[in-house]
Amino acid sequence: MIETLVELERALRDLKGSGKRLYGYLGYELAHELEDLGPAPWSPLPRLWFTTDHVVTGELYELQPVQMQSSLGFAESVERIVRRIHAGDLFQTNLCRYLDAAFDARYAWTLYQRLPKQAHSMFLDLGGGRTVLSMSPETFLRVDATGRIESLPIKGTRPLGTDPAELLASEKDRAELAMVVDVTRNDLNRVCVPGSVRVVEYAALMTLPTLYHTYSRVVGQLRTGVTAVDIIKATFPPASITGAPKIEAMKAAQAEERRSRGPCMGAMGWIDPNDGSMELSVAIRTAYTAEGRITYLAGCGITAESVAAEELRESEAKAAAFLQALDTGKL
Repeated sequence: MIETLVELERALRDLKGSGKRLYGYLGYELAHELEDLGPAPWSPLPRLWFTTDHVVTGELYELQPVQMQSSLGFAESVERIVRRIHAGDLFQTNLCRYLDAAFDARYAWTLYQRLPKQAHSMFLDLGGGRTVLSMSPETFLRVDATGRIESLPIKGTRPLGTDPAELLASEKDRAELAMVVDVTRNDLNRVCVPGSVRVVEYAALMTLPTLYHTYSRVVGQLRTGVTAVDIIKATFPPASITGAPKIEAMKAAQAEERRSRGPCMGAMGWIDPNDGSMELSVAIRTAYTAEGRITYLAGCGITAESVAAEELRESEAKAAAFLQALDTGKL
């Protein structure tokens, strides 16, 4: 198994021409190896994990209802971040609400089968009761064999059944999206041919089984010689789950959450060492099991206009499909 950036770089070099792909995730706390963020919170899972063996099979069981507990103080954290934004410390940050419960990992495959599949649905079994279950709709990075790179950041959420025109007309949501698009452009410019990075789609509507989102598409052309690890170092973590300015936003979120995100809010997918292509999702709508528990994160973009009660409702909407799969109802 590959669990460090050095090992990943070596594997990509050694596997070139093998016809094999690497499958896995980049944990959110990998950011602490790339940026000066202070000590990283402890996590029961490695910061990075990739394998060439991604044949996933599992036995299906009858899944009993699981009642998850929500992290306390989310509303107070929103209010503190809003005050920091008004004070000029930052423009936006992504704040996560944590849902936890005791859970036997042998049921993880069964739970994954009950989740609504999205563009980047993925299940990883790390062994030892450690699994990652993702139903992400968001593309972090897509690179083809010609070196064309694109990212599709998501910002703006409404429950299905509401009028999507409200989302499309929301100044707050458009401002959130504009900020993460700027961060995405800046990150891609670190590895792309000058002048090639551009926004080709802006504030388009995405319809999911339980939610509406708005998203944009940012594309560019990689410079000759840029490797997958170079791209990761330049762009990770994804803009939509950090904020702006990126470093201050991450520090603000960490000060409030005070625990690791693990694979959640990182990236998941595959990297092809043969032609340099890759496809990584932003690991939203993602859960993991470890040490006899299951953890799910629901993140919200906090801006100067954020209202704690509204952000709480948004986080509940983002957790709804997962909770329905667990048959727990609303927290």
